[in-house]
Amino acid sequence: LRGLMLAVMLAALMSSLTSIFNSSSTLFTLDLYHRARPKASEKELMIVGRVFILVLVCVSLLWIPVIQTANSGQLFDYIQSVTSFLAPPITAVFLMAIFWPRANEQGAFWGLMTGLVVGLIRMVLEFSYIAPSCGQPDRRPAILADVHYLYFALILLALTCLIIVAVSLATAPIPKEHV
Repeated sequence: LRGLMLAVMLAALMSSLTSIFNSSSTLFTLDLYHRARPKASEKELMIVGRVFILVLVCVSLLWIPVIQTANSGQLFDYIQSVTSFLAPPITAVFLMAIFWPRANEQGAFWGLMTGLVVGLIRMVLEFSYIAPSCGQPDRRPAILADVHYLYFALILLALTCLIIVAVSLATAPIPKEHV
């Protein structure tokens, strides 16, 4: 029974990795490389796609030590913290576009850029400072020591919404025929 469970888990992992690598390779090859070289043959595009997958595999392998040192090697916490740094701006733009008709492209763009920059700064700080052991004083900056990453996600969501509202109100609205 253990062997069967291991086979199922490995199959799920292989399926996920295959789809991620295939999608990334397709996006790179058709959206970036093909625009840079419009006369590229099918064979050249296939080779470039395969080389890009090799590059992704190498980057993935080089990223393993970062994951192991981040959040004491706890993969779930690592995934949640990275998501909380990068997903709130995208969520804010999506929600504002659906529920506030006055939101426009400039507001969405600057909200997204501001939110992503703030999230990336927090992510770099989070991985630059190691959390202290229990009972040790926490000498990290206050934004890391006092604000949990899930609370930070809510703050980042609110900040991004405020930027979207401010920029959208300061710029021309979307014409009525495009709404």
